[in-house]
Amino acid sequence: MKDCSAVRWIVSLVIVTSAWTQVETAQGQAPVVPSQQQSLLERLESAEEKIRELESDREESDSEQSEPDWTSGYDDGFFIRPSDEDKNPFELQVNGRMQFRHVGFSRNVTQWTDNAGMVRPVTNRNDFEIERGRLEFSGFFLDPNLQFFINIDADTDDGHSAIFHDFWVNYEFSEAFNLHFGKAFVPGSREWFDGSTRTRFSDRSMGTTFFRPDRSVGIWATGEPLENLFYRAMVGDGFRTNDLTPDDIDTQFVYSGSMWKVVGDYGEGYSDLEWHCDPAARFGQSFTFAGNDRLVPGRLPLAEGTLVRLSDGTRLTEHGALAPGVTVDQFDIQLYALDAALKWRGFSLNGEYYFRWLKSIQGDGPLPVDQIFDHGYYAEMGYFVVPQRIELNSRISEVFGQFGNAYEYAGGVNWFINGTHNCKMSFDVTRLVRNPANNSGPSLRVGDDGLLFRTQLQVAF
Repeated sequence: MKDCSAVRWIVSLVIVTSAWTQVETAQGQAPVVPSQQQSLLERLESAEEKIRELESDREESDSEQSEPDWTSGYDDGFFIRPSDEDKNPFELQVNGRMQFRHVGFSRNVTQWTDNAGMVRPVTNRNDFEIERGRLEFSGFFLDPNLQFFINIDADTDDGHSAIFHDFWVNYEFSEAFNLHFGKAFVPGSREWFDGSTRTRFSDRSMGTTFFRPDRSVGIWATGEPLENLFYRAMVGDGFRTNDLTPDDIDTQFVYSGSMWKVVGDYGEGYSDLEWHCDPAARFGQSFTFAGNDRLVPGRLPLAEGTLVRLSDGTRLTEHGALAPGVTVDQFDIQLYALDAALKWRGFSLNGEYYFRWLKSIQGDGPLPVDQIFDHGYYAEMGYFVVPQRIELNSRISEVFGQFGNAYEYAGGVNWFINGTHNCKMSFDVTRLVRNPANNSGPSLRVGDDGLLFRTQLQVAF
């Protein structure tokens, strides 16, 4: 800019000097006529226009040279982004999360007996663990609509190993249709596929843990076909096939879908961190069907089917679960769930009711039943006594079935240290009665009857 200003002054000086010289030369001869003055002014304006063009070209050149091809920084995760997506269609974002948890359990019983007659011990707990130590990589490649997501998970209660928990590639054709290929949640329960980052308590409820499906490799679509109406539909390997090999699963797929309607600016998570001045709600339903078939007659049940339990906690495929000396090796499972949630002025309420049918049950011998119906629910409520910081919570969850009923009653408190779920301390106490679910995520062990204490620090970036 300084160079162009100097040029402007030099050119102007030359023109003025030239004009003055012409005037001096013309003295004593003839006066300068108006046409000569006009010519000088036009030359001056032409020179100034040239200077402006030079300055504009210089600014554009400086701008092009100063803008890098790539930028990096932090925006809800560390990122590397292109300045021009058409020129460099690649983007990477990295996020991380850890849940450091202390678990204590004080038993009311020393053992429990399942429906097959097996007597199993119930033990106390007092230990620290890293429940979820995760690294996530996301972004796009070749085309901004061609995206990817990779979630690497490590748990100290899962052999201290790291696994590819979720991974997929998707192409976003439109807001109404986003097609995915890979591994992710089977969408049979809202609390299940909402994820573990924004749960109200340290983890999901007993009811959800008992009824829900798991992850599966498959194809699924998501989208918003109408304003505030969303869906997720999936065809996958099976109801619960997480981390299983092809030899552990049968030849039948799982078919699962969920649809939900949002009223108002509901946002994410169940807690009313936003402190909604107007009520915001969400209503949804989910349905799942999966067949579980024996691969070879007379062979032990495949691992895919061993994760389904009766309402007392007995594995459906355990030898003698439904009849002495008989093993179930074939059945179909249907799951239907209704969910609702509300947020308003720091108060929040959410819940889900489950209906499960086990049908076409067959085994390697005669069975007294060929279908089983179970149902149950969970309901939670919370309120911020200190807005965006301190929240008090309560929960009730129940499972009902012909082999027994189970109950969960819980109360807890959340401290949102920086006003988000990214830095949160949770403490809760849960009374378990004949717990039928078994999963390390919520620290639930089948048969537990007593008090469960969990203190958890969640940090994420």
